[in-house]
This record gives sequence, C-alpha cells and structure tokens, in this order.
Amino acid sequence: MLVFPIFIIAVLRIVAYPLLSSWGFVISTNVISVDENLPRFFEAVKLQDADWFVNEANYLKDQYQFTFANKKVVDTLDEWAVAKKPISGIAWYNVLANPYYSRDFSYISVDTPNRNDLVIDGDDDEDNDCEQSDMVSILINLAYVRQTVAKSFEFNPNYRKDFGAAMTQAKIEH
Repeated sequence: MLVFPIFIIAVLRIVAYPLLSSWGFVISTNVISVDENLPRFFEAVKLQDADWFVNEANYLKDQYQFTFANKKVVDTLDEWAVAKKPISGIAWYNVLANPYYSRDFSYISVDTPNRNDLVIDGDDDEDNDCEQSDMVSILINLAYVRQTVAKSFEFNPNYRKDFGAAMTQAKIEH
C-alpha cells in the first residue's frame, strides 16, 4: 500500500521536476540578501508621527488610566529629533494614525489645536466635549483596558471620571 504513493512521487520527481524547474515552479535554496541601508525604526519615524504617538498615549494615560504604548517606547519617541530617512506613509499599526480612518470614525486627534472647539456635543457642559472623540479611541484600544472594566463599563454622559476611577480600582484589585 505504501509502495504505490512512493512510486508515483518518484516518477513525478523524475519526469515533472525538470519541466516545472524550466517554468520556474520550484522552491529555491538560494539565499537572497537584501540590504536597503535603512535606519533603525526609531531613527526613521518622522517627528510629526512621533509627536502624535506620544500625545495619544499620554492623553489616554492621563485621562483614562490606560495606554496602548509601552513607556519605554513613548519616552524614546518623546526625545526623538528629525529623521534623516523618514518612513513614508503611516508608521503605526494604529487605526487612528490613518487620516482616512480618523475621518470615517469622526475622531479628532488629541494634538489637534482647539480640539474642544471642534467637538460639539448635545449638552452645555464644556468639560466633556471631547468624550465623543475619546470614546472612539477607547473602543479601538479596548484590548489595553482592564478586562473587568471593559466588561462592565457603560458610556454615560461624563464617563471620563468614572472610567478613570474604574481603571484605578481595577489596578488596585489586580
């Protein structure tokens, strides 16, 4: 029973392999060395992109007691200067870093000047105007929120204070 498949494989190897090789359908053992002379990632991030990342991460940490970024990464990017060979396009795997997605989600970045004036909500309380936009960021970064908070929290008016308190309490209980 095992002889027949081995026979077929041997015949195909002898007959079909040269034909497939001539057409280019083989796995090559050649090692391709690509040296594009690219700098390290932190040396290639544009200053504007680094500022966006740092501002977003710090804002979530200050307002909502969580962040999507490692402190070491934020500190490294915060001290960064102008890149000599900058990354073109978007440097992050963060949906909100893409202006098309930000627009589609009606998200206004925290580094936007006069952000409070751009977000209009339905109440007279001027302290909570950005909560609408912040909710987008929280929901997109929900994986970084404590599980107990993510499961039980409700987005009510003025949720910012309650959310931050719930995150602090979850850290204490953990």
